[in-house]
Amino acid sequence: MWHGRGMTGPLRQHRATEPPPRHGWIGAHAAGLVALVLGVTGFLVVSLTAPRLFETPDWRISVPFLVATTIAAVISIVRRERAIALPLLGVGLAAAAVVLGWFLLTAIVVAITTIIILALSHAL
Repeated sequence: MWHGRGMTGPLRQHRATEPPPRHGWIGAHAAGLVALVLGVTGFLVVSLTAPRLFETPDWRISVPFLVATTIAAVISIVRRERAIALPLLGVGLAAAAVVLGWFLLTAIVVAITTIIILALSHAL
């Protein structure tokens, strides 16, 4: 179709109005689910194999999980999967596994601070 400035093809519908894919939700979010599963698996493997819980874990175990999870997350973003929380959560867990000791200490401090703030807000 000629519009005066150049050739344009048929107009595409907005992504929100496109019909859902035929292969279901799991097929449409496969890379995001893979990233999430890799992140959870990496976090569990690192936390269960760490000699001491509050030490920095062995990078030979944690970094490959982080790299694989990041690759799956990038594939998910390139595929434009709508559930962006899946790959982000997977990468977050894999990254937390790399610095497990620091992550746990920070989580404990945040939890204690939250409890104190809630207790003080109800007392006042």
